[in-house]
Amino acid sequence: MKSRKTIISFTLSICMASLLGCTEAETPKPNTPPPKVSSKSDLLRTGLAEKVRIEGQEVDFQTLLQRQAHYNVPGVSVALMRDGQLAWTLQSGVKDVDTEEPIDADTVFQAGSISKPAFAAVLMKYRQNNPIDLDADINNLLTSWQLPPHEWTGEEAVSLRRLLSHTAGTTVHGFPGYAAGEAVPSLQQVLDGAKPANTSAVLVDIKPGSQMRYSGGGTTVAQLALQDVTEEALPPMAQRLLFKPLGMTRSSFQQPISSQLAGNMATPYNGDGAPVEGGAHTYATLAAAGMWSTPADMLKMAGAVRSAYLGENTDWISKATATEILTNNTPTTAAPNVGIGFFINMDEDGEILGFGHGGADEGFMSQLYIELDTGNGYAIMTNSNNGTQLIQELEIRIKEALDVGYSQANVKRTAQISQEELGKYIGTYKVTAPVEVEVTLQATNDGFVLNALPYIENEAYFYEGEDRFFAKNGSNIVFETTDEGMVKTLVMDNNIRGEKME
Repeated sequence: MKSRKTIISFTLSICMASLLGCTEAETPKPNTPPPKVSSKSDLLRTGLAEKVRIEGQEVDFQTLLQRQAHYNVPGVSVALMRDGQLAWTLQSGVKDVDTEEPIDADTVFQAGSISKPAFAAVLMKYRQNNPIDLDADINNLLTSWQLPPHEWTGEEAVSLRRLLSHTAGTTVHGFPGYAAGEAVPSLQQVLDGAKPANTSAVLVDIKPGSQMRYSGGGTTVAQLALQDVTEEALPPMAQRLLFKPLGMTRSSFQQPISSQLAGNMATPYNGDGAPVEGGAHTYATLAAAGMWSTPADMLKMAGAVRSAYLGENTDWISKATATEILTNNTPTTAAPNVGIGFFINMDEDGEILGFGHGGADEGFMSQLYIELDTGNGYAIMTNSNNGTQLIQELEIRIKEALDVGYSQANVKRTAQISQEELGKYIGTYKVTAPVEVEVTLQATNDGFVLNALPYIENEAYFYEGEDRFFAKNGSNIVFETTDEGMVKTLVMDNNIRGEKME
């Protein structure tokens, strides 16, 4: 069997949520089967568990509603595709906690960075009938703004192809958007990092074409270039070139949300379960983060790209255009691989297994994936900053129950540790970045319970050996010691460090 490289989902880190971390799934299914239910869609309403499972221990399978309550995720919407056709949708929970209005198939969510492949599809559809050079220097296309000179100016082009595959060397990973009442900048102000923009200027500080580095800033440069070339704003262009042709009737790039969609939109929620103050953020950077959509609509887009790639007549884009979209533009075949807009899941021989993208806006988390050969795929959208963990559990369940996707539970082994040995790790650690918080560890029989209030409460960690511990949510901790063997530093995922307090 060919080995698989997992797609890496890029999301914006929100405060100490990054403490939860993330690990790649790698091992076989657990030996405890989840409960059986009859309906295919209802298979996702039960049999969920944390992404990390311990070898030899019975898995505590729970219902989808239980996992939503665990993560404070009010609502989740799922769509599944079979053989290139939408098979069914599933909704659980509410779009608003106060009104208790349930999620339905037409409820729209902010799609976050899944806006990027949608924007790329708009640009490629336009290019199919209009001259636009994907490899030209971007400053030759821009008329309302210019990318500042950089070390490689005249040597390596910052082009649309590179901007849309995150290989242009541009800065600014992502955008937090603008809360209710805040001034919203123009694209030029965002790119210059000028007020009222809340992010830094977009520059080139890596040699274009030399490596892949995720850059929402690069996508924003591409958006402005397309608007300059076409003299048309993205929202009507997307409606004409993408949404209308594919029947994506519940999708829009309009920010703030259009009156047509506002009547059935999900309310965004913070990680603590409180609604985002003022409601959904407004995103000036439409191509990078500004699309509203549903899981079914996102699958329509991905399914149409797949069909065109396979040479089927879609009455939308050609096989040549789809082939360019799904051609890896990163310098190597080592993951992550990116075409034009989409992340591409490839085997060790460079053959495409599937493609997709993740999304994160304030109060919304999403995931889209489709297999190339089977046409089976899924899209998941949630209205909570905690949605990523729930999505990962759903992806594992989709693979286990429906054999769609690539996600598997990570089955780990624990190591023996005496209470005396465990004692050297126990104590309180001071974290100063990204926020200041005290991390307290209390011993258990096989590890410790971690508290970092108000961010993490009573999270159990298990000893793995060699100063390493893991939690069932996928996060990891390693301890650094002195030459004398004294523990001095706790290191969490994303290199969050805490010094032991005396």
